[in-house]
Amino acid sequence: MPDHAPTQWPAETISALVDRFERPLLAYASRMLGGDWQEAQDAVQETFLRLCREDRQKIESRIAAWLFSVCRSRVIDMQRTKHSTPIDASKVSLADPAPDVSEVASDEEARHRLTEMVDQLSPRQQEVLRLRMQAGLSYREIAEVTGLTVSNVGFHLHEAVRNLRNSLAMS
Repeated sequence: MPDHAPTQWPAETISALVDRFERPLLAYASRMLGGDWQEAQDAVQETFLRLCREDRQKIESRIAAWLFSVCRSRVIDMQRTKHSTPIDASKVSLADPAPDVSEVASDEEARHRLTEMVDQLSPRQQEVLRLRMQAGLSYREIAEVTGLTVSNVGFHLHEAVRNLRNSLAMS
């Protein structure tokens, strides 16, 4: 039985996927890389190059989870090749690469406070919270990216929200 040829991605589809996912992937990779924006760009570029080589039919139904999984694996590989120790995500903050000036001015204090509260969460809670809130992934997609079970993703998200709520109540 002959193998079928991989289904190629139309250029306009790749372009639309880059438009939709590039920024969330950059934020995710940069956070994992301790704020190293150039390394994050390299990881995201490699992620999209791999997408171009991947059989469209195999991943189209789970594209968001696939992109974040590939990006995550690439970042982990980059960290290993540098012989560096893993970065504690709770010790690193990430600025938006293209913030709206008026929004930054009016919301600076609230953002700083929220960032401090998120930084107090465990690294796992931070990761699942960002994948859910910033990247908009479903529980199943987060599970695929992180290797957790769907119920474990729900647990970590629930704990993150509970911890944030408690921090807000105490401030």
